[in-house]
Amino acid sequence: MKTRRYVLLAIATCFLTWLLTLGGCSSQNRSQDNSSQIAQNSNPSKPKVINIGHQNGTPGLNLLKARGLLEKRLAPQGIQVKWVSFQGGPPMMEAMAANGIDIGNVGNLPPVFAQAGGNPIVYVAATGSNAGAQAIIVPSSSPIKTLADLKGKKLAIQKGTALQYFVLKALASVKLTLKDIQPVYLTIPDSTTAFEGGNIDALPIGDPYLASRELNHTAHVLIRGSDVAPQRSFYIATQNFTKNHPDLVKVILEEQRNAEEWAKANSNEVAKLLAQQTKYKLDAWEFSLKQRPYFGVFNMTDEFVAEQQQVVDLFYKQKLIPKTFQVKDAIWKP
Repeated sequence: MKTRRYVLLAIATCFLTWLLTLGGCSSQNRSQDNSSQIAQNSNPSKPKVINIGHQNGTPGLNLLKARGLLEKRLAPQGIQVKWVSFQGGPPMMEAMAANGIDIGNVGNLPPVFAQAGGNPIVYVAATGSNAGAQAIIVPSSSPIKTLADLKGKKLAIQKGTALQYFVLKALASVKLTLKDIQPVYLTIPDSTTAFEGGNIDALPIGDPYLASRELNHTAHVLIRGSDVAPQRSFYIATQNFTKNHPDLVKVILEEQRNAEEWAKANSNEVAKLLAQQTKYKLDAWEFSLKQRPYFGVFNMTDEFVAEQQQVVDLFYKQKLIPKTFQVKDAIWKP
């Protein structure tokens, strides 16, 4: 009997040990599974394609596109780069709102309208000031000789673009408002067509179109952007892209910086590349890059945020946007 009790006790002990071991393993497996799931949720898989928006008349991202540096760096990760061209910043912001674009480069006003419209965008970097590459011009034969002479005249307004902000600041410098002129609201391509056809009296425009008109002496400059306000472009991304793929944002900005560092020492080669990437001729790009280059990819400093807040405040004051907001709330913090 005693021997039988020992046998039964041994069996019970082994069975209990087996149950505890099984439970411990199951608990450990569940813990590992949960950790794996959390890691998977917090680190979404890398995208197969990055959609980058660029504009025809801006050197920055067109230079990166022309050199193919980003494609080479991302290819080992199985990531493709899709370049999407836009005629201005507003349509690019619309595409970004529809998740058609992950990141792009625009002037100072498109992101303001995007924020005012509830588009969840983020400022990830700034360029150097490009104010010197903007001007309000009239035909060289025009009787309009000064900015004050625009009173009652037809002036193109490219709504939602940095040029609209430039116009407001320029008019204010000679105590004029939009009520003192005849604003003609056009897209950037339509405004240059209207100018060449004599359907407007004055055109706010930037390089390389400005450079091409200066080179053939067919335009008179009334005022330059650098005379009234510092302006710069911004690299804008969707909140989702910066949240889910901050490493890729860093890679894009790093390769853009590399391209621009190379460009500073190779201006002739840069002009050739940009002429191939855009509809503008080589001499226009050579002139623009020589006279007023604005390379640079900078972190969003307090100075840049304050500049951009002035744009918001001006457009809200003139009731051109429906609400005010703080630019600092949409700054990417890597």
